[in-house]
Amino acid sequence: MAGFLPDSFIQRVLDETDVVSLIDSYIPLQKKGKDHWSLCPFCEDGNNPSFSVSSQKQFYYCFRCRASGNAIGFLMNYQSKDFLDAVETLAANAGLELPKKINSESFEKYKKIIDANVAAKEYFVSQISKNPKGKKINDYILNRGISAEVIEEFEIGFAPEGWTNLHDHFMNSNKKEFINDEVGLFKKSEKNKVYDGFRNRIIFPIKSKKGHVIGFGGRVIDDEMPKYLNSPENEVFKKGKELYGLHEVLKNNRSLKKVIVVEGYTDVLSLFSKNIKYAVATLGIATSKNHLEKLFSHVDEVIFCFDGDEAGMKAAESAMKICLPIIRDGKILKFLFLPNNEDPSSLLEKEGKEEFEKRIESSRVLSDYLFELVLNKYDDSIENKAAASKEFMSLISSMPGSNYKNILIQEFSKKVDIKLEEEVKVIPKRKQIKVSEEKEFDYELDKVTKSIVKTLIESPELSHLDELNFLMRSEEDFLSKFINFLRTKDKPTFPMILHAFEEQKTFLINLTEDKNLISPDAAKEYIIQAINFLKRNDKVKFQDKLRSKYLDGSMTEKEKIEFKKTLLENFDNLDESEIQILKEI
Repeated sequence: MAGFLPDSFIQRVLDETDVVSLIDSYIPLQKKGKDHWSLCPFCEDGNNPSFSVSSQKQFYYCFRCRASGNAIGFLMNYQSKDFLDAVETLAANAGLELPKKINSESFEKYKKIIDANVAAKEYFVSQISKNPKGKKINDYILNRGISAEVIEEFEIGFAPEGWTNLHDHFMNSNKKEFINDEVGLFKKSEKNKVYDGFRNRIIFPIKSKKGHVIGFGGRVIDDEMPKYLNSPENEVFKKGKELYGLHEVLKNNRSLKKVIVVEGYTDVLSLFSKNIKYAVATLGIATSKNHLEKLFSHVDEVIFCFDGDEAGMKAAESAMKICLPIIRDGKILKFLFLPNNEDPSSLLEKEGKEEFEKRIESSRVLSDYLFELVLNKYDDSIENKAAASKEFMSLISSMPGSNYKNILIQEFSKKVDIKLEEEVKVIPKRKQIKVSEEKEFDYELDKVTKSIVKTLIESPELSHLDELNFLMRSEEDFLSKFINFLRTKDKPTFPMILHAFEEQKTFLINLTEDKNLISPDAAKEYIIQAINFLKRNDKVKFQDKLRSKYLDGSMTEKEKIEFKKTLLENFDNLDESEIQILKEI
Protein backbone atom coordinates (compact mmCIF):
# COMPACT_ATOMS: atom_id res chain seq x y z
CA MET A 1 0.00 0.00 0.00
CA ALA A 2 2.82 2.39 0.87
CA GLY A 3 4.09 2.24 -2.68
CA PHE A 4 0.77 3.62 -3.92
CA LEU A 5 1.59 7.08 -2.59
CA PRO A 6 4.70 9.11 -3.40
CA ASP A 7 7.14 9.62 -0.51
CA SER A 8 6.92 13.36 -1.15
CA PHE A 9 3.16 13.37 -0.48
CA ILE A 10 3.47 11.23 2.66
CA GLN A 11 6.13 13.61 3.97
CA ARG A 12 3.90 16.58 3.21
CA VAL A 13 1.04 14.98 5.19
CA LEU A 14 3.41 14.48 8.14
CA ASP A 15 4.65 18.08 7.82
CA GLU A 16 1.05 19.33 8.01
CA THR A 17 0.20 17.12 11.03
CA ASP A 18 1.18 17.81 14.60
CA VAL A 19 1.54 14.46 16.37
CA VAL A 20 0.95 16.01 19.83
CA SER A 21 -2.41 17.52 18.80
CA LEU A 22 -3.40 14.29 17.03
CA ILE A 23 -2.66 11.98 19.98
CA ASP A 24 -4.06 14.49 22.51
CA SER A 25 -7.39 14.31 20.69
CA TYR A 26 -7.55 10.59 21.59
CA ILE A 27 -5.57 10.41 24.84
CA PRO A 28 -5.18 13.34 27.28
CA LEU A 29 -1.52 14.33 27.38
CA GLN A 30 0.33 16.31 30.03
CA LYS A 31 3.47 18.33 29.30
CA LYS A 32 6.48 17.53 31.47
CA GLY A 33 9.74 19.11 30.44
CA LYS A 34 10.03 19.27 26.69
CA ASP A 35 7.74 16.29 25.97
CA HIS A 36 4.11 15.28 26.57
CA TRP A 37 3.24 12.19 28.63
CA SER A 38 0.36 9.83 29.25
CA LEU A 39 -0.41 6.29 30.33
CA CYS A 40 0.38 4.08 27.36
CA PRO A 41 -2.68 3.16 25.28
CA PHE A 42 -0.92 0.00 24.08
CA CYS A 43 0.28 -1.64 27.32
CA GLU A 44 -0.43 -1.77 31.05
CA ASP A 45 2.02 0.67 32.68
CA GLY A 46 0.13 1.03 35.98
CA ASN A 47 -0.03 4.58 37.32
CA ASN A 48 3.36 5.63 35.97
CA PRO A 49 3.03 7.27 32.53
CA SER A 50 5.62 5.74 30.21
CA PHE A 51 4.14 6.97 26.91
CA SER A 52 5.96 10.07 25.64
CA VAL A 53 5.13 12.27 22.65
CA SER A 54 7.76 14.64 21.29
CA SER A 55 6.68 17.84 19.57
CA GLN A 56 10.22 18.53 18.43
CA LYS A 57 10.80 15.10 16.87
CA GLN A 58 7.14 14.46 15.92
CA PHE A 59 7.04 10.88 17.20
CA TYR A 60 5.71 8.87 20.16
CA TYR A 61 7.51 6.23 22.20
CA CYS A 62 6.60 3.98 25.14
CA PHE A 63 9.53 3.24 27.44
CA ARG A 64 7.78 0.08 28.66
CA CYS A 65 6.46 -1.78 25.59
CA ARG A 66 8.57 0.21 23.05
CA ALA A 67 5.59 1.06 20.87
CA SER A 68 6.73 3.98 18.72
CA GLY A 69 6.10 5.80 15.49
CA ASN A 70 4.83 8.94 13.84
CA ALA A 71 1.29 10.24 13.32
CA ILE A 72 0.56 7.62 10.65
CA GLY A 73 1.82 4.81 12.86
CA PHE A 74 -0.33 5.99 15.77
CA LEU A 75 -3.56 5.84 13.75
CA MET A 76 -2.59 2.43 12.35
CA ASN A 77 -2.04 1.04 15.86
CA TYR A 78 -4.71 2.90 17.83
CA GLN A 79 -7.55 2.69 15.32
CA SER A 80 -6.44 -0.48 13.47
CA LYS A 81 -6.23 1.43 10.20
CA ASP A 82 -4.11 0.24 7.31
CA PHE A 83 -1.40 2.56 5.98
CA LEU A 84 -3.51 4.12 3.22
CA ASP A 85 -6.49 4.74 5.53
CA ALA A 86 -4.24 6.42 8.08
CA VAL A 87 -2.66 8.69 5.47
CA GLU A 88 -6.09 9.48 4.01
CA THR A 89 -7.42 10.48 7.47
CA LEU A 90 -4.47 12.77 8.16
CA ALA A 91 -4.60 14.23 4.65
CA ALA A 92 -8.31 15.03 5.09
CA ASN A 93 -7.57 16.72 8.44
CA ALA A 94 -4.89 18.82 6.72
CA GLY A 95 -7.14 19.68 3.75
CA LEU A 96 -4.99 17.71 1.30
CA GLU A 97 -6.31 15.58 -1.53
CA LEU A 98 -4.73 12.18 -2.11
CA PRO A 99 -2.88 12.10 -5.44
CA LYS A 100 -4.37 9.81 -8.06
CA LYS A 101 -1.02 9.12 -9.69
CA ILE A 102 2.42 8.26 -8.40
CA ASN A 103 3.86 11.30 -10.18
CA SER A 104 1.88 13.68 -8.04
CA GLU A 105 1.01 16.91 -9.81
CA SER A 106 -0.20 18.21 -6.45
CA PHE A 107 3.23 17.97 -4.85
CA GLU A 108 4.93 19.57 -7.86
CA LYS A 109 2.47 22.44 -7.60
CA TYR A 110 3.18 22.73 -3.86
CA LYS A 111 6.94 22.87 -4.48
CA LYS A 112 6.52 25.43 -7.26
CA ILE A 113 4.54 27.78 -5.00
CA ILE A 114 7.17 27.52 -2.25
CA ASP A 115 10.00 28.17 -4.76
CA ALA A 116 8.13 31.17 -6.20
CA ASN A 117 7.55 32.60 -2.72
CA VAL A 118 11.23 32.24 -1.84
CA ALA A 119 12.23 34.05 -5.04
CA ALA A 120 9.65 36.81 -4.35
CA LYS A 121 10.83 37.17 -0.74
CA GLU A 122 14.45 37.63 -1.87
CA TYR A 123 13.31 40.33 -4.31
CA PHE A 124 11.21 42.17 -1.70
CA VAL A 125 14.04 42.08 0.85
CA SER A 126 16.51 43.43 -1.72
CA GLN A 127 14.27 46.45 -2.37
CA ILE A 128 14.83 47.79 1.16
CA SER A 129 18.43 48.54 0.19
CA LYS A 130 18.18 48.87 -3.62
CA ASN A 131 15.01 50.86 -4.19
CA PRO A 132 15.21 54.68 -3.85
CA LYS A 133 12.26 54.56 -1.46
CA GLY A 134 13.78 51.70 0.54
CA LYS A 135 15.55 53.89 3.13
CA LYS A 136 12.31 55.73 3.88
CA ILE A 137 10.57 52.38 4.40
CA ASN A 138 13.35 51.12 6.64
CA ASP A 139 13.26 54.32 8.72
CA TYR A 140 9.47 54.04 9.00
CA ILE A 141 9.78 50.50 10.41
CA LEU A 142 12.59 51.49 12.80
CA ASN A 143 10.54 54.46 14.05
CA ARG A 144 7.79 52.04 15.06
CA GLY A 145 10.14 50.51 17.64
CA ILE A 146 11.21 47.55 15.50
CA SER A 147 14.94 46.81 15.64
CA ALA A 148 17.22 46.27 12.64
CA GLU A 149 18.01 42.76 13.93
CA VAL A 150 14.32 41.81 13.95
CA ILE A 151 13.80 43.31 10.47
CA GLU A 152 16.59 41.02 9.26
CA GLU A 153 15.40 37.95 11.19
CA PHE A 154 11.83 38.20 9.91
CA GLU A 155 13.10 39.17 6.41
CA ILE A 156 10.86 42.22 6.09
CA GLY A 157 10.79 43.59 2.54
CA PHE A 158 9.24 46.22 0.33
CA ALA A 159 7.07 45.93 -2.79
CA PRO A 160 7.78 49.12 -4.80
CA GLU A 161 5.22 51.34 -6.50
CA GLY A 162 4.34 50.30 -10.03
CA TRP A 163 2.31 47.55 -11.61
CA THR A 164 4.91 45.07 -12.88
CA ASN A 165 8.06 45.29 -10.76
CA LEU A 166 8.04 41.68 -9.52
CA HIS A 167 6.69 40.48 -12.87
CA ASP A 168 9.57 42.15 -14.72
CA HIS A 169 12.10 40.83 -12.20
CA PHE A 170 10.94 37.25 -12.78
CA MET A 171 10.99 37.76 -16.56
CA ASN A 172 14.53 39.17 -16.48
CA SER A 173 15.90 36.53 -14.10
CA ASN A 174 14.68 33.48 -16.01
CA LYS A 175 11.84 32.72 -13.57
CA LYS A 176 8.97 33.04 -16.00
CA GLU A 177 7.35 29.82 -14.68
CA PHE A 178 6.44 31.64 -11.43
CA ILE A 179 4.17 34.08 -13.27
CA ASN A 180 0.85 32.25 -13.10
CA ASP A 181 -2.45 32.26 -11.20
CA GLU A 182 -1.72 29.32 -8.87
CA VAL A 183 1.31 30.96 -7.25
CA GLY A 184 -0.78 33.86 -5.87
CA LEU A 185 1.70 36.67 -6.46
CA PHE A 186 -0.03 38.16 -9.51
CA LYS A 187 -3.46 39.25 -10.68
CA LYS A 188 -5.10 39.71 -14.07
CA SER A 189 -6.91 42.78 -15.32
CA GLU A 190 -10.15 42.68 -17.29
CA LYS A 191 -8.00 43.02 -20.41
CA ASN A 192 -6.08 39.89 -19.33
CA LYS A 193 -2.94 41.83 -18.39
CA VAL A 194 -0.85 40.36 -15.56
CA TYR A 195 0.19 42.72 -12.75
CA ASP A 196 1.79 42.46 -9.29
CA GLY A 197 -0.50 41.59 -6.37
CA PHE A 198 1.62 43.58 -3.88
CA ARG A 199 2.43 47.20 -4.74
CA ASN A 200 3.79 50.01 -2.56
CA ARG A 201 3.57 47.93 0.61
CA ILE A 202 5.81 46.77 3.42
CA ILE A 203 6.06 43.01 2.96
CA PHE A 204 5.91 40.47 5.80
CA PRO A 205 6.87 36.95 4.66
CA ILE A 206 4.60 34.38 6.32
CA LYS A 207 6.40 31.15 7.16
CA SER A 208 5.22 27.69 8.10
CA LYS A 209 6.33 26.14 11.37
CA LYS A 210 9.22 24.57 9.50
CA GLY A 211 10.32 27.89 7.95
CA HIS A 212 8.94 27.52 4.40
CA VAL A 213 7.74 30.84 2.92
CA ILE A 214 4.08 30.03 2.28
CA GLY A 215 2.66 33.51 1.65
CA PHE A 216 2.93 37.23 2.34
CA GLY A 217 1.24 40.00 4.24
CA GLY A 218 1.46 43.52 2.85
CA ARG A 219 0.87 46.75 4.79
CA VAL A 220 0.29 50.15 3.19
CA ILE A 221 2.41 53.13 4.18
CA ASP A 222 -0.18 55.74 3.24
CA ASP A 223 -3.98 55.95 3.37
CA GLU A 224 -4.62 53.38 0.63
CA MET A 225 -7.14 50.63 1.35
CA PRO A 226 -7.13 47.87 2.34
CA LYS A 227 -4.59 48.60 5.07
CA TYR A 228 -3.45 44.95 5.13
CA LEU A 229 -3.42 42.53 2.24
CA ASN A 230 -2.58 38.83 2.41
CA SER A 231 -1.68 36.31 -0.29
CA PRO A 232 -4.75 34.49 -1.63
CA GLU A 233 -5.31 31.01 -0.22
CA ASN A 234 -3.95 28.12 -2.26
CA GLU A 235 -2.62 24.59 -1.75
CA VAL A 236 0.16 25.93 0.48
CA PHE A 237 -1.35 28.94 2.25
CA LYS A 238 -4.37 28.55 4.59
CA LYS A 239 -5.04 31.62 6.76
CA GLY A 240 -7.05 29.65 9.29
CA LYS A 241 -4.11 27.39 10.08
CA GLU A 242 -1.04 29.62 10.12
CA LEU A 243 0.35 31.99 12.74
CA TYR A 244 2.73 34.82 11.95
CA GLY A 245 5.93 34.53 13.97
CA LEU A 246 5.50 30.90 15.13
CA HIS A 247 8.57 29.74 13.20
CA GLU A 248 10.70 32.44 14.81
CA VAL A 249 9.23 31.75 18.27
CA LEU A 250 10.16 28.06 18.05
CA LYS A 251 13.59 28.89 16.65
CA ASN A 252 14.36 31.29 19.53
CA ASN A 253 12.97 29.19 22.40
CA ARG A 254 14.16 25.66 23.06
CA SER A 255 12.16 25.51 26.32
CA LEU A 256 9.04 27.44 25.38
CA LYS A 257 6.61 27.96 28.30
CA LYS A 258 3.96 30.31 26.91
CA VAL A 259 2.83 32.20 23.81
CA ILE A 260 1.04 35.53 23.56
CA VAL A 261 -1.31 36.05 20.61
CA VAL A 262 -1.44 39.67 19.42
CA GLU A 263 -3.39 41.41 16.69
CA GLY A 264 -0.93 42.32 13.94
CA TYR A 265 2.42 41.62 12.34
CA THR A 266 4.03 44.82 13.68
CA ASP A 267 2.91 43.91 17.21
CA VAL A 268 4.87 40.65 16.93
CA LEU A 269 7.93 42.51 15.63
CA SER A 270 7.72 45.14 18.40
CA LEU A 271 7.60 42.46 21.09
CA PHE A 272 10.54 40.59 19.55
CA SER A 273 12.47 43.86 19.41
CA LYS A 274 12.03 44.20 23.20
CA ASN A 275 13.24 40.62 23.65
CA ILE A 276 9.74 39.24 24.29
CA LYS A 277 10.28 36.42 21.81
CA TYR A 278 7.12 34.42 22.35
CA ALA A 279 4.57 36.46 20.37
CA VAL A 280 2.51 35.35 17.36
CA ALA A 281 -0.39 36.85 15.39
CA THR A 282 -3.26 35.45 13.36
CA LEU A 283 -3.36 36.55 9.73
CA GLY A 284 -6.02 39.24 9.95
CA ILE A 285 -8.74 36.79 10.97
CA ALA A 286 -10.28 35.57 14.24
CA THR A 287 -8.50 32.83 16.18
CA SER A 288 -9.50 29.37 14.98
CA LYS A 289 -9.54 25.88 16.51
CA ASN A 290 -6.53 25.01 14.34
CA HIS A 291 -4.57 27.95 15.73
CA LEU A 292 -5.20 26.90 19.32
CA GLU A 293 -4.41 23.24 18.74
CA LYS A 294 -1.16 24.22 17.06
CA LEU A 295 -0.17 26.48 19.98
CA PHE A 296 -1.16 24.00 22.69
CA SER A 297 0.99 21.36 21.02
CA HIS A 298 4.01 23.51 21.92
CA VAL A 299 3.05 25.23 25.19
CA ASP A 300 0.68 24.83 28.12
CA GLU A 301 -0.12 28.54 28.44
CA VAL A 302 -1.62 30.83 25.78
CA ILE A 303 -2.35 34.52 26.42
CA PHE A 304 -4.70 36.46 24.15
CA CYS A 305 -3.96 40.18 23.90
CA PHE A 306 -6.94 42.38 22.98
CA ASP A 307 -7.77 46.07 22.86
CA GLY A 308 -9.80 47.19 25.87
CA ASP A 309 -12.63 48.66 23.74
CA GLU A 310 -15.94 47.07 22.82
CA ALA A 311 -14.51 45.42 19.69
CA GLY A 312 -11.72 43.89 21.77
CA MET A 313 -14.24 42.53 24.30
CA LYS A 314 -16.29 40.91 21.52
CA ALA A 315 -13.16 39.41 19.99
CA ALA A 316 -12.19 37.98 23.41
CA GLU A 317 -15.61 36.37 23.88
CA SER A 318 -15.42 34.85 20.41
CA ALA A 319 -11.91 33.48 21.11
CA MET A 320 -13.08 32.04 24.43
CA LYS A 321 -15.93 30.12 22.77
CA ILE A 322 -13.55 28.69 20.17
CA CYS A 323 -11.11 27.63 22.90
CA LEU A 324 -13.52 25.82 25.22
CA PRO A 325 -13.71 22.56 23.18
CA ILE A 326 -9.89 22.41 23.16
CA ILE A 327 -9.12 23.16 26.82
CA ARG A 328 -7.86 20.14 28.77
CA ASP A 329 -6.25 19.52 32.13
CA GLY A 330 -2.90 21.26 32.35
CA LYS A 331 -3.68 23.87 29.67
CA ILE A 332 -3.95 27.52 30.73
CA LEU A 333 -5.72 30.24 28.77
CA LYS A 334 -5.43 33.92 29.73
CA PHE A 335 -6.84 37.24 28.50
CA LEU A 336 -4.89 40.50 28.50
CA PHE A 337 -6.86 43.69 27.80
CA LEU A 338 -4.84 46.78 26.90
CA PRO A 339 -5.79 50.35 27.88
CA ASN A 340 -7.88 52.25 25.32
CA ASN A 341 -5.98 53.67 22.35
CA GLU A 342 -2.91 51.56 23.13
CA ASP A 343 -1.30 48.67 21.28
CA PRO A 344 1.66 46.48 22.35
CA SER A 345 4.10 48.71 20.48
CA SER A 346 2.95 51.97 22.10
CA LEU A 347 2.77 50.41 25.58
CA LEU A 348 6.25 48.96 25.24
CA GLU A 349 7.59 52.41 24.36
CA LYS A 350 5.86 53.96 27.39
CA GLU A 351 6.38 51.23 29.98
CA GLY A 352 9.25 49.08 28.77
CA LYS A 353 9.64 45.30 28.73
CA GLU A 354 9.46 44.69 32.50
CA GLU A 355 6.13 46.46 33.00
CA PHE A 356 4.60 44.88 29.91
CA GLU A 357 5.58 41.41 31.10
CA LYS A 358 3.97 42.22 34.46
CA ARG A 359 0.75 42.86 32.52
CA ILE A 360 1.14 39.47 30.83
CA GLU A 361 1.68 37.70 34.17
CA SER A 362 -1.35 39.38 35.78
CA SER A 363 -3.71 38.78 32.82
CA ARG A 364 -7.06 37.11 33.57
CA VAL A 365 -7.26 33.32 33.53
CA LEU A 366 -10.10 31.69 31.59
CA SER A 367 -12.10 30.73 34.69
CA ASP A 368 -12.17 34.31 36.05
CA TYR A 369 -13.00 35.72 32.64
CA LEU A 370 -15.76 33.15 32.07
CA PHE A 371 -17.39 33.69 35.47
CA GLU A 372 -17.25 37.47 35.06
CA LEU A 373 -18.66 37.31 31.51
CA VAL A 374 -21.72 35.37 32.67
CA LEU A 375 -22.37 36.82 36.14
CA ASN A 376 -22.09 40.49 35.08
CA LYS A 377 -25.29 40.03 33.05
CA TYR A 378 -27.43 38.94 36.03
CA ASP A 379 -28.40 40.14 39.50
CA ASP A 380 -28.70 38.02 42.67
CA SER A 381 -32.37 37.04 42.30
CA ILE A 382 -33.19 33.32 42.21
CA GLU A 383 -34.55 33.68 38.68
CA ASN A 384 -31.35 35.32 37.43
CA LYS A 385 -29.14 32.81 39.21
CA ALA A 386 -31.00 30.05 37.39
CA ALA A 387 -30.61 31.90 34.08
CA ALA A 388 -26.90 32.46 34.73
CA SER A 389 -26.45 28.75 35.53
CA LYS A 390 -28.21 27.79 32.33
CA GLU A 391 -25.98 30.10 30.24
CA PHE A 392 -22.84 28.88 32.02
CA MET A 393 -23.66 25.18 31.51
CA SER A 394 -24.51 25.88 27.87
CA LEU A 395 -21.16 27.62 27.34
CA ILE A 396 -19.08 24.81 28.84
CA SER A 397 -21.09 22.01 27.20
CA SER A 398 -18.56 21.96 24.35
CA MET A 399 -15.69 21.23 26.76
CA PRO A 400 -14.36 17.65 26.90
CA GLY A 401 -14.73 15.85 30.21
CA SER A 402 -11.80 16.71 32.48
CA ASN A 403 -10.87 17.62 36.06
CA TYR A 404 -10.72 21.26 34.95
CA LYS A 405 -14.30 21.19 33.70
CA ASN A 406 -15.52 19.54 36.92
CA ILE A 407 -13.76 22.18 39.05
CA LEU A 408 -15.24 24.97 36.91
CA ILE A 409 -18.74 23.60 37.62
CA GLN A 410 -18.01 23.30 41.35
CA GLU A 411 -16.70 26.88 41.59
CA PHE A 412 -19.60 28.34 39.60
CA SER A 413 -22.01 26.38 41.83
CA LYS A 414 -20.56 28.18 44.87
CA LYS A 415 -21.04 31.56 43.22
CA VAL A 416 -24.74 31.02 42.49
CA ASP A 417 -25.54 28.76 45.50
CA ILE A 418 -26.86 26.02 43.23
CA LYS A 419 -25.56 22.45 43.10
CA LEU A 420 -24.93 22.02 39.39
CA GLU A 421 -24.64 18.52 37.95
CA GLU A 422 -21.08 17.36 37.34
CA GLU A 423 -20.22 15.36 34.27
CA VAL A 424 -18.67 11.93 34.58
CA LYS A 425 -15.09 11.77 33.41
CA VAL A 426 -14.66 9.17 30.72
CA ILE A 427 -11.35 7.34 30.80
CA PRO A 428 -10.35 6.10 27.35
CA LYS A 429 -10.08 2.32 27.11
CA ARG A 430 -6.61 1.09 26.42
CA LYS A 431 -6.07 -1.04 23.40
CA GLN A 432 -3.54 -3.88 23.47
CA ILE A 433 -1.35 -4.21 20.42
CA LYS A 434 1.32 -6.69 19.63
CA VAL A 435 4.65 -4.91 19.62
CA SER A 436 7.47 -6.67 17.86
CA GLU A 437 10.55 -7.22 19.98
CA GLU A 438 13.29 -4.85 19.09
CA LYS A 439 16.71 -6.21 18.34
CA GLU A 440 19.25 -4.44 20.55
CA PHE A 441 21.84 -2.36 18.78
CA ASP A 442 25.26 -3.29 20.09
CA TYR A 443 27.44 -1.17 17.81
CA GLU A 444 30.11 0.59 19.88
CA LEU A 445 30.66 4.28 19.22
CA ASP A 446 32.96 6.62 21.07
CA LYS A 447 31.56 9.78 22.71
CA VAL A 448 32.78 12.11 19.95
CA THR A 449 31.20 10.01 17.18
CA LYS A 450 27.94 9.75 19.15
CA SER A 451 27.86 13.54 19.44
CA ILE A 452 28.33 13.81 15.64
CA VAL A 453 25.37 11.44 15.09
CA LYS A 454 23.26 13.47 17.55
CA THR A 455 24.18 16.72 15.78
CA LEU A 456 23.26 15.24 12.38
CA ILE A 457 19.83 14.19 13.70
CA GLU A 458 19.23 17.80 14.74
CA SER A 459 20.80 19.29 11.57
CA PRO A 460 20.51 16.63 8.81
CA GLU A 461 21.41 19.14 6.07
CA LEU A 462 25.02 18.97 7.34
CA SER A 463 25.28 15.33 6.24
CA HIS A 464 26.63 16.62 2.91
CA LEU A 465 29.86 17.86 4.53
CA ASP A 466 32.82 16.17 2.82
CA GLU A 467 34.54 15.77 6.20
CA LEU A 468 31.99 13.09 7.14
CA ASN A 469 33.39 10.76 4.47
CA PHE A 470 36.08 9.91 7.04
CA LEU A 471 33.45 8.02 9.09
CA MET A 472 32.22 5.95 6.14
CA ARG A 473 34.52 2.94 6.37
CA SER A 474 32.33 0.35 4.60
CA GLU A 475 28.94 0.22 2.92
CA GLU A 476 27.54 -2.15 5.56
CA ASP A 477 28.71 0.01 8.45
CA PHE A 478 25.96 1.81 10.47
CA LEU A 479 27.61 5.22 10.12
CA SER A 480 27.91 4.82 6.34
CA LYS A 481 24.26 3.79 6.03
CA PHE A 482 23.16 6.58 8.38
CA ILE A 483 25.05 9.36 6.54
CA ASN A 484 24.01 8.04 3.10
CA PHE A 485 20.37 7.96 4.23
CA LEU A 486 20.49 11.61 5.33
CA ARG A 487 22.19 12.59 2.07
CA THR A 488 19.56 10.94 -0.13
CA LYS A 489 16.48 12.34 1.65
CA ASP A 490 15.02 15.82 1.31
CA LYS A 491 14.71 17.24 4.86
CA PRO A 492 14.61 13.91 6.74
CA THR A 493 12.67 14.00 10.00
CA PHE A 494 13.42 12.01 13.16
CA PRO A 495 10.48 9.59 12.59
CA MET A 496 11.85 8.91 9.10
CA ILE A 497 15.26 8.12 10.61
CA LEU A 498 13.72 5.80 13.21
CA HIS A 499 11.73 4.00 10.53
CA ALA A 500 14.86 3.46 8.41
CA PHE A 501 16.97 2.21 11.35
CA GLU A 502 14.62 -0.08 13.31
CA GLU A 503 17.47 -2.02 14.96
CA GLN A 504 19.07 1.19 16.22
CA LYS A 505 15.79 2.80 17.38
CA THR A 506 16.48 2.68 21.14
CA PHE A 507 20.05 3.83 20.63
CA LEU A 508 18.91 6.83 18.55
CA ILE A 509 16.11 7.78 20.94
CA ASN A 510 18.43 7.62 23.95
CA LEU A 511 20.95 9.71 22.04
CA THR A 512 18.45 12.52 21.42
CA GLU A 513 17.28 12.51 25.05
CA ASP A 514 20.65 14.06 25.93
CA LYS A 515 19.95 17.74 26.70
CA ASN A 516 23.49 18.86 25.76
CA LEU A 517 22.63 19.68 22.17
CA ILE A 518 24.89 21.67 19.87
CA SER A 519 23.20 24.89 18.71
CA PRO A 520 22.35 24.94 14.97
CA ASP A 521 24.65 27.95 14.44
CA ALA A 522 27.65 26.07 15.81
CA ALA A 523 26.80 22.62 14.41
CA LYS A 524 28.88 22.80 11.22
CA GLU A 525 32.01 24.04 12.98
CA TYR A 526 31.54 21.42 15.72
CA ILE A 527 31.33 18.53 13.23
CA ILE A 528 34.47 19.68 11.40
CA GLN A 529 36.39 20.02 14.69
CA ALA A 530 35.13 16.62 15.90
CA ILE A 531 36.20 14.91 12.64
CA ASN A 532 39.65 16.52 12.84
CA PHE A 533 39.97 15.21 16.41
CA LEU A 534 39.01 11.70 15.30
CA LYS A 535 41.49 11.88 12.43
CA ARG A 536 44.32 12.87 14.77
CA ASN A 537 43.33 10.16 17.21
CA ASP A 538 43.10 7.63 14.39
CA LYS A 539 46.62 8.46 13.21
CA VAL A 540 48.06 7.91 16.69
CA LYS A 541 46.30 4.53 17.00
CA PHE A 542 47.44 3.53 13.51
CA GLN A 543 51.04 4.53 14.25
CA ASP A 544 51.05 2.55 17.53
CA LYS A 545 49.66 -0.50 15.74
CA LEU A 546 52.40 -0.38 13.05
CA ARG A 547 55.08 0.14 15.70
CA SER A 548 53.99 -3.02 17.52
CA LYS A 549 54.10 -4.97 14.25
CA TYR A 550 57.61 -3.67 13.50
CA LEU A 551 58.93 -4.64 16.93
CA ASP A 552 57.50 -8.19 16.83
CA GLY A 553 58.73 -8.71 13.25
CA SER A 554 55.30 -9.30 11.67
CA MET A 555 55.30 -6.17 9.44
CA THR A 556 54.93 -6.61 5.66
CA GLU A 557 56.89 -4.55 3.12
CA LYS A 558 53.78 -2.55 2.26
CA GLU A 559 53.20 -1.76 5.96
CA LYS A 560 56.86 -0.71 6.30
CA ILE A 561 56.37 1.88 3.58
CA GLU A 562 53.18 3.13 5.28
CA PHE A 563 54.93 3.23 8.67
CA LYS A 564 57.86 5.20 7.29
CA LYS A 565 55.49 7.67 5.65
CA THR A 566 53.58 8.13 8.94
CA LEU A 567 56.81 8.71 10.90
CA LEU A 568 58.06 11.26 8.39
CA GLU A 569 54.78 13.17 8.50
CA ASN A 570 55.08 13.39 12.29
CA PHE A 571 58.87 13.82 12.38
CA ASP A 572 58.93 16.86 14.70
CA ASN A 573 57.10 14.94 17.43
CA LEU A 574 59.11 11.67 17.29
CA ASP A 575 60.97 10.41 20.36
CA GLU A 576 64.48 8.85 20.19
CA SER A 577 63.23 5.29 19.80
CA GLU A 578 60.97 6.27 16.89
CA ILE A 579 63.86 8.17 15.20
CA GLN A 580 65.97 5.00 15.54
CA ILE A 581 63.18 2.93 13.94
CA LEU A 582 62.97 5.44 11.07
CA LYS A 583 66.75 5.05 10.46
CA GLU A 584 66.44 1.27 10.48
CA ILE A 585 63.57 1.24 8.01
